[in-house]
Amino acid sequence: MADSPESKDAVKSTVSSTVPEGQAQSEPAPSAKKSSAKPAKKAPAAKNSAKSAQPKAEKTPAPAPAADPAVKKVARKPAVKKASAKTAAAAKAPAKKPATAKRTPKTAAADKPVPEAAPAAPAAEPAKTPRKKSTKQPEPLRGKDTVTEARRLSGWDFATWRMATDDPVMRSTIIGLLVLEKSPDWDRLKQRYERATRLAPVLRSVVVEGPIGIQSPRIVVDPNFDLSYHMRRFSMPKGSTWSDVLADARRQSMTDFDKERPLWRVTLLEGLPGGKAALILKLHHAIADGQGAVHLGMALLDFTPEGMDLGPMPAAPEPAVLDTTGFLQAVVRNNLGWVARTAEDAVKGIGPLAIAAIKNPTELIGRVKGTTESVMRFTKVPLGPLSPIMQQRSINYHFDTIDMDFAQFRKAAKARERTVNDLFLAAISVGMHRYHEKMGRPVDELRMNMPISLRSSGDETNAVTIARFEIPVSNAIDDVLEAAAETVRSWRAEPALKLADSLAELTRFLPPELVSAAAQTSDLTASNVPGVPVPVWLAGAQVERMYPLVGTIGAAINVTMLTYNGVASVGVSTDDAAVDDRDELVRSLRHGFREVIGAPVLAGNPLTIR
Repeated sequence: MADSPESKDAVKSTVSSTVPEGQAQSEPAPSAKKSSAKPAKKAPAAKNSAKSAQPKAEKTPAPAPAADPAVKKVARKPAVKKASAKTAAAAKAPAKKPATAKRTPKTAAADKPVPEAAPAAPAAEPAKTPRKKSTKQPEPLRGKDTVTEARRLSGWDFATWRMATDDPVMRSTIIGLLVLEKSPDWDRLKQRYERATRLAPVLRSVVVEGPIGIQSPRIVVDPNFDLSYHMRRFSMPKGSTWSDVLADARRQSMTDFDKERPLWRVTLLEGLPGGKAALILKLHHAIADGQGAVHLGMALLDFTPEGMDLGPMPAAPEPAVLDTTGFLQAVVRNNLGWVARTAEDAVKGIGPLAIAAIKNPTELIGRVKGTTESVMRFTKVPLGPLSPIMQQRSINYHFDTIDMDFAQFRKAAKARERTVNDLFLAAISVGMHRYHEKMGRPVDELRMNMPISLRSSGDETNAVTIARFEIPVSNAIDDVLEAAAETVRSWRAEPALKLADSLAELTRFLPPELVSAAAQTSDLTASNVPGVPVPVWLAGAQVERMYPLVGTIGAAINVTMLTYNGVASVGVSTDDAAVDDRDELVRSLRHGFREVIGAPVLAGNPLTIR
């Protein structure tokens, strides 16, 4: 336009003197996002200057023109010249101010290309549309969608969720601790997690409780999912050690989840010695077991530093809302489906069952009796722990780590004609024998929990049951190996194992205190999780170690081993109230592994790796 330099200077002077600091950012016009960068910054300021300058000129709220025509002219001209048609339309209710109706001929001529800017109705619509879209909630699920779009939390998943909710001692947290050669590319890491949450919807899902406590919760895709909430990064203080990293992992493990959000969190710790970094992945046991966590992790890892082209970002899963009405509909539909399936199975089984009873009634009776006895063994509730010194339980525990050469581990297993898992259990037995001897309270056997995988596919969720049995505690390695191998074989053959999920469902009818007390009769939990046998990278940073750190979940000790790239890494969790001398316990376990493998145990401090 043909505005004079003097008018432009007056505009700048008026804007700077009438717009308070920060006001130009407080009410940005949504349409400014579509304009170029320069107008987008100036248009809101001009609009605000017009609004701010006018009250200074008008001393009364009367709808009269501004008292100072020069001020009015200067305030109005940048609104016409600097703002686009869309920015002018986004101004707040310009038609309500009579001052806008009176313009100089020069200003009126400048307004001709944008005569639609005056109406208030079009201005409100573009401002509200993006906000509605970002906060809009899907309609609550109804009918068959309550079953297809909401997964029922059942079996061990339900039992784990319920106990972790009712008793803090039973909080079921899995920590995957990765040691990286350097800090990963943060933006690239966020993109990988965004992709992972789309490929594995459980990472975007939230648990919904029913109106009655005994009802199984449902899992639905969270409409409020926010990736930034689940990912954090911190710089560690100078001189931080491996103990500091384990202390941070411990605090996160003992902190309960926000149950209104998906049950996971990632924390990146940077600035460790040698430029290393550590990634702490926290998961709830109700959404993944140890092997499932490994499968989830594989969606994040690359087999080369550069990674590979993964193609376009997959579509995000559709969110869902399950209210009380929809939840009750889901319960009815699930129960009707269960009755129908049970009736169908009964009808299909009547014929073969009748034929078997006629042909060999003795065998049928024996099978029924065997299954009944197996269920009784599976559900047997002991009176208390077997260890005379690990009796107490608390909500506090600590983490320690042990590293071993996995090639030496396998070599020792082959030499003894045993499995790696047999040697793993035997090493724990020898170590616990030494610990009780050192504490002056020897013991012959301990009660052990051991997860048994029922996984038959790459499912990321839980596919596990828990076997509980007594294991001999001795330094006679061959005897312990034979006993451990035989015990595990017999439990894997138990008929009740196939009924594990159904039996876990029965815990809904038991008082939580009773279930928690039964879990606390175990002395220790031991688990061996196969990992990745080759080196992998995370967002450009090579993974040097992977550690499994699992809460004690009612036991006095948890010992979990995860293999990765030729190293067997062991995470040890010890309940503070149950273990009087944690350092001695870790030394005893290291002794057990050294005796069984026949090779030195590594330092267990990955920050010293060169």
